[in-house]
Amino acid sequence: MQRESPVHENILDNMSDGVLTVDLEGRVMTFNPAAAQLLGMAREAVLGRPLAQALLHHQGLDAFNQAILDTVYRAEVGHSKRRKKVEAQIKGERRFLELTTSYLREPGRGQDGDMGVIVLFSDITEVERLREAESELSQALETQHGELQGAYRDLEDSNQNLASALKQAQRLRLAATAFVIVLFLAVGLVVWRQGTPEAPDSSAPPSPAAAGEGEGSTLVVVPQRLRATILLAGKVAPRNEVQVTSPIAGKVTKLHFQYGERIVQGQRLVDLDTAEAEGERRTAQAAYIKALQRFNALADWPNNVEVTNARQALSKAALALEIQKSALDQSAFLLEQGVVSANQHEATKRQYHSQQLDHESSRRALESVLAKGGADAKRVAELELDNARMRLATLDETLRGAAIDAPISGVALEPSRASGDKGSLSFASGEQVAQGDPLLTIGDVDSLAVVGSADEVDVVKISEGQRVSIRGDAFPDLEIQGAITHVSQQAHQGGGHSGPSFRVVAVMEGLSAEQRGQLRLGMSATLEVVVRDRPDALLVPIGAVQVRGNGEAWLRVRDEDGEVRSVRVEAGMTTLDSVEIRSGLKAGDAVLLAGARQP
Repeated sequence: MQRESPVHENILDNMSDGVLTVDLEGRVMTFNPAAAQLLGMAREAVLGRPLAQALLHHQGLDAFNQAILDTVYRAEVGHSKRRKKVEAQIKGERRFLELTTSYLREPGRGQDGDMGVIVLFSDITEVERLREAESELSQALETQHGELQGAYRDLEDSNQNLASALKQAQRLRLAATAFVIVLFLAVGLVVWRQGTPEAPDSSAPPSPAAAGEGEGSTLVVVPQRLRATILLAGKVAPRNEVQVTSPIAGKVTKLHFQYGERIVQGQRLVDLDTAEAEGERRTAQAAYIKALQRFNALADWPNNVEVTNARQALSKAALALEIQKSALDQSAFLLEQGVVSANQHEATKRQYHSQQLDHESSRRALESVLAKGGADAKRVAELELDNARMRLATLDETLRGAAIDAPISGVALEPSRASGDKGSLSFASGEQVAQGDPLLTIGDVDSLAVVGSADEVDVVKISEGQRVSIRGDAFPDLEIQGAITHVSQQAHQGGGHSGPSFRVVAVMEGLSAEQRGQLRLGMSATLEVVVRDRPDALLVPIGAVQVRGNGEAWLRVRDEDGEVRSVRVEAGMTTLDSVEIRSGLKAGDAVLLAGARQP
């Protein structure tokens, strides 16, 4: 191998990559300063020495040496440039090298001119360490993300248990109140009966007044207010929410907000990396150019090169057919004169028929080429051009939206999940998002609501428009009035052992700025839903109502003349001790109570 020229030596000496060449005898011919520095060796100890003595005895360079040996002994490797990453121990330090190996050949001789092996290598340790650090950081973030998800799920379970306990406590409170009321009624009834005079002797004919007393006590029905409520546990939430999604697929380069903070309309929220979308736009632009060229070509199809070539081919075939026709006519004349044989004439005739077929093929080819530019082909080209133009315009609009601004003012909330999903959907800078992924939800805090859940027993009593009272442990001094605005028609399964529940939304009304300042999104709240409020209801004790086998309800009513008659009535809502009578009874009627003797 010839020694390099001074110019080549100067180039090798100033290269930042290491260069190593080995001739066919296994002797190191080139070892530039960068190679010496990268491998931690002196050039004088390597140059001119056999490869086995110069490098192979270094145990830390096993992978490096093996790559060179693969090039030397495996021709299928050496005859094409191969790039490989190897790990080495250089001066006790772990390093990563990237090698490119190939055969060194004499110009113009191909594989027969192999002169040796050339190895070009560089130090990529910092790049590999950054990759390892990035991988470790990603694993750590995934671990932390999993822990945060677990904590969030535990918190959600605790909130659900608290809501269930609150509901159970409210029910126990109502039951205790009802028990006290029944106890007082029982005591009052006992005291009233003890003060009632004894009935006269049944052997004596009773007077009208005495008969009335002996047949049992009565209750004069008077209108009174009937108010029934249901307690639901919920949380304070914005009445209106707008979800912001990613217009493109890419990496979140920067977040300009924090979840939970107030943002204003037009504020910059997210910057997205547009590299992937720009690649899609270049592809779409290429498709648009091709579609435009196709459309323009079909618009002037009769003058297209393909049509011109087909016409020229038909003209040539027609001319060749005419020449062959003349040759056939001349052969027929010479046959008659006995100048040519019949076999020669038949050969000329076959050539003529062959030329006829060529002419017919050229004619059909021209028709086929002309058909490519017909009305259907032009319509298809027009539609493809429109699709390509729309695709390009859509990507342009998408790229313009890569910088996402707030569409409304409000509070930045974590994105909404589908029903039943758990965990956090918040994003951070550097994370990858797909097109359409939710980035955040903006809650309009100018109008607040409470989102609660009702079980399958209570939900049938709740409807839109019903009035509610809203209270909360976090705002004990406030009692906020509102109305039901939404009752879900589909149940979602609750966590743990709870049954299906239905989403109920109540909007807060008449909030002052001071009251709104005491409320925070996510605060626990209790909804007292008024399911019935009738100021003039007619109520009778439960024991006074007789229910017969067919489900009909009856009351015994005493007339003004003292006679007792049974009246069929329509029963309504039932409380702890009373039944609402919707029809069949009027105010002022005297109803016999339970235990009264039949007349």
